[in-house]
Amino acid sequence: MSQALHTSATGINCGQQQINVIANNVANINTVAFKSANMTFETLFSNTLSYGSAATKNRGGTNPMQIGLGVKVGGISRNFNVGTFVNTGRDMDVMISGNGYFVVTDGRKQFYTRDGVFALDSQGNLITKSGMKVLGAKAPYSGTASSDTVRIPTNLKTTITDTPKDEIEKKVLTKLNCVSIGSGTFKVNITDKNDNNDIIIPDIELEVDSSMTLGQNVSAFNDALNAASWTDPEGNTHKASEYFTVDVDADGHVIFDVKDPDNYGYSLDPVDTNFLAETGLSNKNTVSKTLNQSVTIQDLLDFTDENGVAVSSVTIINENGIISASYSDGSNLTTQINEDNAAEWRFTTPEGVIITGLDVTTKGSITQDSNMIIELASFINESGLVSLNNNLWEWGADAGQIFYGMAGEMAFGTLESGGYEGSNVDIATELSNMITAQRMIQMNSRVFSTASSVMETLAYLGQ
Repeated sequence: MSQALHTSATGINCGQQQINVIANNVANINTVAFKSANMTFETLFSNTLSYGSAATKNRGGTNPMQIGLGVKVGGISRNFNVGTFVNTGRDMDVMISGNGYFVVTDGRKQFYTRDGVFALDSQGNLITKSGMKVLGAKAPYSGTASSDTVRIPTNLKTTITDTPKDEIEKKVLTKLNCVSIGSGTFKVNITDKNDNNDIIIPDIELEVDSSMTLGQNVSAFNDALNAASWTDPEGNTHKASEYFTVDVDADGHVIFDVKDPDNYGYSLDPVDTNFLAETGLSNKNTVSKTLNQSVTIQDLLDFTDENGVAVSSVTIINENGIISASYSDGSNLTTQINEDNAAEWRFTTPEGVIITGLDVTTKGSITQDSNMIIELASFINESGLVSLNNNLWEWGADAGQIFYGMAGEMAFGTLESGGYEGSNVDIATELSNMITAQRMIQMNSRVFSTASSVMETLAYLGQ
């Protein structure tokens, strides 16, 4: 009879453990990105009275006779389904819609969380509610974690300059940031000022190829000028390049250089390209407007510096977790992924010129290529993570390899800003489980009481 006491006691203990799990689920019904747990049970060893026997020619077989010895906790598993979106209207609240975890650090160790209620500290660091810094992605996908934390320059100083000759000549026309030049043709006519601006070399066609560098296009222009010629009344042949050439000056502007401007001039005739309109070159203007700009950006730690512009707003601008910072002068700083799948700065001037790549240099406290893209991590076995306090998880022995990258790439989910992920606790399921756990305890208590009464009766029989 004592066996029944021990067996029912295992049921009472397991029922109490299940109620503990349910209590934690219900307690965290409003916890950000909480993942509910579920308990399963397994049988304990059985007391085998007979193993049974096989059938023979003369006699049938018998089945085993076993008495179970109770129940034990088989496992506690997590439900990692994505919770519902809770709208807050805050630009810095973000939810992962799909697979992935934010990567955060306390300065010594990395942790993982799906809690996307973020804020900025006094130094512009993106932090969690508990003050941990959020890590920034260096590439769309990587097998190693980034060591860069997401940090937004709060007091920016910028120096914008025209791109010099030796750099702008190497740029493909489509990469120029102040203009948008398409392929096509325009014509040049050499004129004689001493003869009422009569055209002496007509319709020299200059081909524009937007897939070529500015230097290559200028060379092609001069080749066409060198090939064009005219013969004067004395029978002497003159090449157009003797009177007119195209060049790039030291500050990166295209110039139409007339060799003898007192006697000769030129006229331009646009045909099927926007080269003249974009550059500003015309019959009256020999120097183009700025074609490309470069910028040096520096985060000033001294807020009293008169050259600094303060950050006015910070938003997570897209599903990839790219952060954008706007400043009081109308400029904007963010990052983007370039053709080499690497993060680079993207600065927009107050006039709307977008400067990226090698045209952006950093100075002072800005020393990283990118720190404004939120990094995500994923695991081969998500269930292998170990839950900690403050909505944090840490890598467990069975979690497997960790992959890092940015939202929306590979197997990572996308980000939704303006709210956070709610708990995935189903209150109806939890209450149902609580009732069954309660009945489990009650019925095992009844068995325990019955077994105790029988033992008491047996004890009286011995008196």
